[in-house]
Amino acid sequence: MPKLIDHESRREEIAAAAWRVIVRDGVAGASVRSVAAEAGLSVGSLRHVFASQSQLLAFAMKLVIDRAGERVRRLPRAPSPLESAEAIAEELLPLDEDRRLEMEVYLALFSASGADPNLQETKQDAWRRVRTTCRIIIDQAVGAEAKDRPERIETEVILLHAVIDGLASHLVWQPTELKPHDARRALVEHLQQMQARLSESSVGTPEVPAQNR
Repeated sequence: MPKLIDHESRREEIAAAAWRVIVRDGVAGASVRSVAAEAGLSVGSLRHVFASQSQLLAFAMKLVIDRAGERVRRLPRAPSPLESAEAIAEELLPLDEDRRLEMEVYLALFSASGADPNLQETKQDAWRRVRTTCRIIIDQAVGAEAKDRPERIETEVILLHAVIDGLASHLVWQPTELKPHDARRALVEHLQQMQARLSESSVGTPEVPAQNR
């Protein structure tokens, strides 16, 4: 009886090999041939899974976001809404070696996407998924308190996305200047301040009485 192949596992193994090549040799060095050698496969076997380098690199980028999403789904219930928001947000930062590898690959591919349609499409999808996660984080932190102020929420989503992207890139590109515990503290403080801003604005602005004429 022929041996069954788990194609999804094979795709992820090849993508993981591509990650190692990208970290070691850069995106330009992640050719089909070099990734096949890293994965211990023939070029023909790799092309049976990924028809082109473009497809391989797009999947490698997508896998970073997929794994972050899976970690978020596996998070245990937190004691409070703010702690739940903090736990989700921390999964988007490279605070350990595994997440650092993923983020280094993600940033390299994000920067090198250029005019490649596969990478451009994956890049846009990845950006939207992070933005959606930022909305989820804010919903976790403030619940229904600020739902009636969509513009205020949208501003906070943009700010949170910028904070997460900035901290992630600094952790990868300036690891001697920003340590994981400092990044975590900055993220937690931002979320606390965000919750306070939205809670304050939910009270509303007092009505100013009309002056007597």
